[in-house]
Amino acid sequence: MTRVPSKTLKNGFTIVELLIVVVVIAILAAITIVAYNGIQSKARDAQRLEAVRSIQKSLELYKIENGSCPTTGATTTALCGSHNNGYSFSDATDGSWLSTLLADGTMSKASVSPGNGCTQFYSYLSVTAASYGCSGLRTANYYVLQVVADGVVAIPSDAVVGLWRPCTSATAGWSSDARNWTFQKDDV
Repeated sequence: MTRVPSKTLKNGFTIVELLIVVVVIAILAAITIVAYNGIQSKARDAQRLEAVRSIQKSLELYKIENGSCPTTGATTTALCGSHNNGYSFSDATDGSWLSTLLADGTMSKASVSPGNGCTQFYSYLSVTAASYGCSGLRTANYYVLQVVADGVVAIPSDAVVGLWRPCTSATAGWSSDARNWTFQKDDV
């Protein structure tokens, strides 16, 4: 005589097992998103540093061909307003000092910051040796190239952190941090 089971067994997952799988998938997705965002940030930093190097090379070529670095007007229209500080200062879009480099042929394409806008841009300042309290401390005109970028965490090796002064013992300076990289070069 054969026995017939009273209940038929069904194979499947319990609700607890399904919840565990969903939680594990959510954790893996969160880790992937965080890692991806970090990679994007590093890629933007690398793009900015490459653009700065390209701009610096173009400025050097311009200086060799023209005898000095490009100048800008004392009052310039910026991305989100204008600067009126008595010095040559220009935010980079594709105009002002960048257009000078483009027109001269020392730069083939305008380098703009990733996310170019009111909080992420490049600035250029061309001043005389005595500017910003450097009278008698500098022997040549100089330029400052500045990278302004929100939310940047990587600090390049030649970035300035804290109060930036254009020369030793300068009487003037401005603050800069990891999101506001400043590069300086003598115009000699």
